[in-house]
Amino acid sequence: MASSSLWPSLYQVMKRHPTAVILSVALHIVLIFMLSLSLSSSKVPEQPKPQANTVKAVVVDAEQIDNELKRRKQVEQDKIQQALAQQRKIEEEKKRKVALAKQEAEKKRQAALKRKQDAEKKRRAEAERKKKLEVERKRKEEQKRLAAIAAEKERKQEEARKKKLAEEAEKKRLAAAAEKKRLAEEAEKKRLAEETEKKRLAAEAEKKRLAEEAERKRKEEEARQKRLAAEAETRRLAEEVELKRRLAEEEQRVAEHNRMLNSLRLQYVKLIEQKVESKWLRPTSLNPSQSCEVYVRQTALGDVISVNLNKCSNDVAFKNSIERAVWAASPLPPPPNPEVFDNEIHFTFRPRS
Repeated sequence: MASSSLWPSLYQVMKRHPTAVILSVALHIVLIFMLSLSLSSSKVPEQPKPQANTVKAVVVDAEQIDNELKRRKQVEQDKIQQALAQQRKIEEEKKRKVALAKQEAEKKRQAALKRKQDAEKKRRAEAERKKKLEVERKRKEEQKRLAAIAAEKERKQEEARKKKLAEEAEKKRLAAAAEKKRLAEEAEKKRLAEETEKKRLAAEAEKKRLAEEAERKRKEEEARQKRLAAEAETRRLAEEVELKRRLAEEEQRVAEHNRMLNSLRLQYVKLIEQKVESKWLRPTSLNPSQSCEVYVRQTALGDVISVNLNKCSNDVAFKNSIERAVWAASPLPPPPNPEVFDNEIHFTFRPRS
């Protein structure tokens, strides 16, 4: 068994180290040759000796040669085994280095792939952010344009209404002045007629004159009352116009104030959203499309009392992360104006990409 396993090993050694094997074989031949020469040169001149002693010397020399050859053969086999062991060790070291090189190359490939994926993810997130900003900018511009159109329309309608009221008031004033003038002219005509009649009826009784005088005074009083009533109506209309103008200005002021409060209220809710988002820790299994309606009750000092979630996905980790973020954000930011403070705050939480 030992010899059958030895020959393939010797063959591998000869294949890998042919020079060493050839030198070893040559060395064996030289040693045998030198031993032969040594034995030949060491012979003494032939002398008559007993035949038994000669045979014994030859046997002893042959045994010595055989023992020496066996010893040298064993030494060579030991060297071959050492060479085989050294070769196996070298091959194992090469395999280990190749495996390490493959592992290092795989690590570098994975690292390069991850850097590439991270860069692509960052690029897509930046593109999405710019797209959203552009959409928001266009939406605000459109909203601003529509608001300007509505304001201009409202201004023109108000100017038209005021102009119409002024024209109506002017018409009434002119009508009252014309009526007053007409009455005055009629009164003057009547007075002249009465004077003519008085001259013609100089002989008429004093009673009739007094009656006519009384009638004249009554009519003058009636005309005066009409004039005063017309003036009062004019003043009333003017006051009504002024009152409507003041009411319109007050309504506009209230509307402006309400718009300002609405803007501050949106800013207030946005501040709360931003603080909650700054305290939020993103779950590992987050779906970017998830969102949640958040209802928060707070004290006057901004301390959170309760947190309720509605219209959320079934992701428990996502819900818990939002609740923890709201509690961590307590106390909530103060409002930019005390008028917009509210004990109950509602907003939609959407994680950023």
